[in-house]
Amino acid sequence: MLWVIKAKDDFSFGFAAGKERESLFRAALRQAGKWLSRRGADPAATRRKAERHLSLLAERYPAQLERIRGLSRALGSDAREATAAGLALASLPGTGCTNFAAVPPATSDGKVYVSWNFDLSPFIRMLIGRMPLYVRDIAGSRPYLCLGMPVLFGIGVMNGDGLSSCVNSVGAMDGGEGLTFFELNNLAMETQSTVDGAVSVWRDNPREVLPGVAVAIIMNANSIFADAGGDAAVIEHSHHHMAVEKAADHGGVLASANHHQFLDRSLSGGADPSTEPIIAGSFARLARMWELLEMFRGDIDRAKIRMITTDHGLNYSTLAEFGMERGPYDERVDDATICCHPWNFFRHLRRMELLDALVEMNIARTLNSILMDPGRCTVYITPGNPCRKQYVPVWVGDVLRMEWADRAREEIDYLPDWKPSVRSRRIDVFRRPYATKASDRLRSVWLWFFASADRLVASSLTKEGAQGVGSAPEG
Repeated sequence: MLWVIKAKDDFSFGFAAGKERESLFRAALRQAGKWLSRRGADPAATRRKAERHLSLLAERYPAQLERIRGLSRALGSDAREATAAGLALASLPGTGCTNFAAVPPATSDGKVYVSWNFDLSPFIRMLIGRMPLYVRDIAGSRPYLCLGMPVLFGIGVMNGDGLSSCVNSVGAMDGGEGLTFFELNNLAMETQSTVDGAVSVWRDNPREVLPGVAVAIIMNANSIFADAGGDAAVIEHSHHHMAVEKAADHGGVLASANHHQFLDRSLSGGADPSTEPIIAGSFARLARMWELLEMFRGDIDRAKIRMITTDHGLNYSTLAEFGMERGPYDERVDDATICCHPWNFFRHLRRMELLDALVEMNIARTLNSILMDPGRCTVYITPGNPCRKQYVPVWVGDVLRMEWADRAREEIDYLPDWKPSVRSRRIDVFRRPYATKASDRLRSVWLWFFASADRLVASSLTKEGAQGVGSAPEG
């Protein structure tokens, strides 16, 4: 079920990933180039920015530089092209994800849980598939499970020491060049085993933030980390500022959505509903998540977590200070539920609000719900909305070489070698858990369609951040 990429060194990892999914990587790079061109990015400025980022990687994260070189060799392209494409793809429009962590004493079974409702445009599914997990196993570093696309934008979700993570895209205007949150996440997963160690990676390295509160939002992120020892924290950052909040200060629970709640938004330049109405759904989701965590605190287990991740309830209490009042039977705020659906799509169409309908369809979509359970060496994932799909357990104890895997086998309620059946109908070719060369080629054909849809979405959002992708200051 899992795509495991084993390599003797970082260059070989990038090369192997590129060869395994060559047509998909080529399509991604091609679409990234078109996206930059339509945004009016200056090619010379884009090249200089890519060169500066490669120089920074050579100093701060040489392993990633080697992976980019390996990928470029596999695709017959230049390292600057892959770097520019990664930065461009990471800054596509979106406002996804509602996440939380629960650790003792908030859990009834004494376990550590990290939950990630992965909400993004269906365009992303064309890149990473319906079951978007793979294992990065490079000799000399910790193996870890990732979500995303290798090298370009893979996010580590659990390593062999049980360190687990999830992210939320978030906008900020306090921008500058540095390591992207993808790279910071990967560096933490490869080198750290504790929450404090992960926090130090953010503190000790320059943080790349592309200024923007709508178009650039996926380039920036809040991160939740939890370790096997029961510590958990949320990291919120901009280029110059950072805030860390521990679960221990909230009775063992933490929640995060698509705005800064602990980092002063006057410092980070983060958005709120008064400056960017599209972010109102994030405030509503976060309020509802805290409400549920407080309700179940001390009694949280996998059953309660499923109740939380499938929730369609509303909580507008945090929107009142921004002049937004909604009654329980009024039209929902767009993107306002933890389990996300495009609730207002047809309402927008009936009112001939075509761009609003497209925005709603593009951002209000839970692609996967992912639950990290390091104590049982298991990651549970739904191939779609958690209210409609069952969790699929993925045993990672052996592939991540987790020391307590033998003990965990006695606790799990499924067979570690079990695999879900592969769909065989032609109509389901895009939904197969196991990617094939045919499905990769078909996905690449469909990328242009979703890229066109995203351009229309971006035209209806705040027009900022585009110049920053291709023409950041050279300082």
